[in-house]
Amino acid sequence: MKKKILNLLLFLFLFSFQWGMGQEVFTIESVPIPTNVDGGFLSDPAHYLQEGDYRQIRRLLQSIEKSTTAQVAVVLLPSIGEESSKDFATRLFEHWGIGYQDKDNGLLILSVMDQRRTEFETGYGMEAVLPDAYCYRIGMQKMVPAYQKGDFAGGIMATLQEIKRILEDPESIADIRSNRKISNEAQFVNAIKVYTLINILFHLGLLVWVLLTLYSKTEYYDKYYAIKKVKWVIFMFLFPIPYILVYFLLGRLLKHLRYAPRFSKETGAELRLLTEDEEDDFLEAGQITEEDIGAADYDVWVDETGKDLLILRYLKPFAKYKNCPECNYKTYHLAQTVIIREASYRHDGYGERIYECKNCHYQHKQGFVISRGADSGGGGGFSGGGGGSSSFGGGGSGGGGASVSW
Repeated sequence: MKKKILNLLLFLFLFSFQWGMGQEVFTIESVPIPTNVDGGFLSDPAHYLQEGDYRQIRRLLQSIEKSTTAQVAVVLLPSIGEESSKDFATRLFEHWGIGYQDKDNGLLILSVMDQRRTEFETGYGMEAVLPDAYCYRIGMQKMVPAYQKGDFAGGIMATLQEIKRILEDPESIADIRSNRKISNEAQFVNAIKVYTLINILFHLGLLVWVLLTLYSKTEYYDKYYAIKKVKWVIFMFLFPIPYILVYFLLGRLLKHLRYAPRFSKETGAELRLLTEDEEDDFLEAGQITEEDIGAADYDVWVDETGKDLLILRYLKPFAKYKNCPECNYKTYHLAQTVIIREASYRHDGYGERIYECKNCHYQHKQGFVISRGADSGGGGGFSGGGGGSSSFGGGGSGGGGASVSW
């Protein structure tokens, strides 16, 4: 009897121990970073995959990068605590730098077991090929049915094979969008109808939105940024000649909203806009640096006493700088690329990308591999005929993707 009780206690101890191990809570920093030395980017610290499946998935991931240059990373974690899986996926993507920096062609597939949720996180360069709707459909059709049966390897393989098909043959996206075949003439007629309807709805919606924005917001600063977004949309996507006038009219409206008189919220007194030389006395060092490098512009408004202060920040479009992870000013950029060892036809080369902050001088070095036979002069990390890179390429997340629950 005592022996049975001891065996039962031992079993319960081992079971609770294994369960506790399986529920390890991971943070961004504690997730093992996968390398592509002997296969694709796959991180499975809790060993949900069998060894054979693990190797097969890594080979498929490596094959995708070899044929398309896209870096796809798959991560399976038992738990991330109370954190949102979407936020975790975005931060993990940025932390690793999935995809190549010049293309932002990365994709992260993160499965969080205790939340029974999988996140597809795409880089900017992947959003056109794998928009949110496609990621969701792939997840629901290829991954969820297998995951619900406990077949994680099968779900991942089916998902990656579908993604590989799309990336290697972009024309196949049409098969996902519509399975019907219609003639070119019918397509043209339908396109005209749709275009006309969209134009009518767009112009009515734009007019209503601008009027609501002008009359519903009390702060000129809020009006400025809301209308500025519309201005760039019109310029970039609706550039035909009739819209040039609209573009410049919105430009004049933005100028008025920016430099219209400001008044103190406390006393009601009119504020004065300082000159560029005068405003430096009221700006922090990081703000001055942002202005000096062209990342942002600041307007400083003060009352007669100089105590009632209003500082407004205007970001410059298309700036090459990002927010510094240390000081959080938009002064962080790729300073230089250093080739440490040139690639040859016998061995890989490698180098470093050095990121620096113009404000606080924070520096981060990120290594990359140059496949053998590749031209290392440009500091690239991929060769079409090679086996892919052994580390991530510094890509950024576009914030797109999809979430599926199983």
